[in-house]
Amino acid sequence: MRQPAPATEPDGGAIRNLVGSRPRTGSFSHDFKVAELIGRGGTAEVWRVIAADGREAAMKLATVESRKHPGAGLLIRHEYEVLRSVACDDVVEAYALVEHDSAPALVMEYLPHGDLVPLLGAAPEHWLPAFRSTAAALLAVHRCGFAHGDVKARNVLFAADGRARLVDFSAVCPLESPAVRSTPAYNVPAGLAPSARDADCFALASLLFELAVGRLPYGPAGATDVTDLPAIAACDPRAAPLLAAAVAALRAGGRVESPGYFLDVIELCMT
Repeated sequence: MRQPAPATEPDGGAIRNLVGSRPRTGSFSHDFKVAELIGRGGTAEVWRVIAADGREAAMKLATVESRKHPGAGLLIRHEYEVLRSVACDDVVEAYALVEHDSAPALVMEYLPHGDLVPLLGAAPEHWLPAFRSTAAALLAVHRCGFAHGDVKARNVLFAADGRARLVDFSAVCPLESPAVRSTPAYNVPAGLAPSARDADCFALASLLFELAVGRLPYGPAGATDVTDLPAIAACDPRAAPLLAAAVAALRAGGRVESPGYFLDVIELCMT
């Protein structure tokens, strides 16, 4: 969620590298200047920073309140390690793990062009490339043995080159672990006892439904019965096969083979 920048930046200007980095984009300076707050959640905040060579990056660290808990820094470190292990072009790139304000901070690719929310319900040519990238990103994450845990429109951001990236791996967990309860609108009903893998696929199906129709499949509170989908308003005919695939995955509680299911549907229906 974007918020206006505060009048002052975080206390303590020193940023110290904790882990050597080999970014896909080449060498990256660790001499950063904090510029502005660009996002804040319940336990973490993200700042835009500028490197000594002028390039922009995003720096994520636990909020001041969350830093009282030892686990907050461990989550930032874990997110860095997961991003480095996935290293997929459709996933936000991690540049370095540094120390700022005496806390671990994740420095990563800066994504300046907003999220998927403005494209919900638009013609499929506007959102299909981004959805394809999201499905490919999730497939890469699963192949590394992880589940994302919070797939949703606000966690797909656009880079400077216009391509979509899957972001926010703070809820990441082992693929076969019990599902993480994250954003209610995208959650599988708890009674289904889904795996984290199934929960990711259910959330991806919810996102595809939302893109095609312009609204969430079960509303903001999420599903209590996966078969109880409200009547579907007309959508762009070109998106109808994709919507049908999303509905089938939702009614199955996300139990599809993998995120590759959605890529196969795109290949079959949109070529």
